[in-house]
Amino acid sequence: MKLLRIALLPIFLGLFACNVGQQKLPIPEKKLIQILTDAHYAEAALQDVYGTQKDSLKKVYYEEIFQLYQTSEEELTKAMDILRKDPARLDKVYQEVVKNLNG
Repeated sequence: MKLLRIALLPIFLGLFACNVGQQKLPIPEKKLIQILTDAHYAEAALQDVYGTQKDSLKKVYYEEIFQLYQTSEEELTKAMDILRKDPARLDKVYQEVVKNLNG
C-alpha cells in the first residue's frame, strides 16, 4: 500500500502543478472564444467605415456582443489581461477563434 502511494504521488503532484499558475477567467473559456470570434467579425465589418460613423457602429456592435453573451467590456478586458500574462493559454484560445473564423 505504501508503495502504491509513493508511485501515485508524482502523478497527483503533476496534475496539481498544471493548474496552479492559471488564474480563473471572469468569462468561461468557450464563451470567451465565441465573443472574440464575433469581435473579429465586427472589426472586419468596420474595415471600410471611417470617422465618427465607424466609432458609432463599433459601439453598437460591441454593445450587441456584450448583451448577446451577457457580459461586459470590463469582464472582457480583465479576461484578456489574464490571458496576456499566459501566452500559451492565449495561443490556445486564439487557435479556437481562428478555427471559428475559418470554419
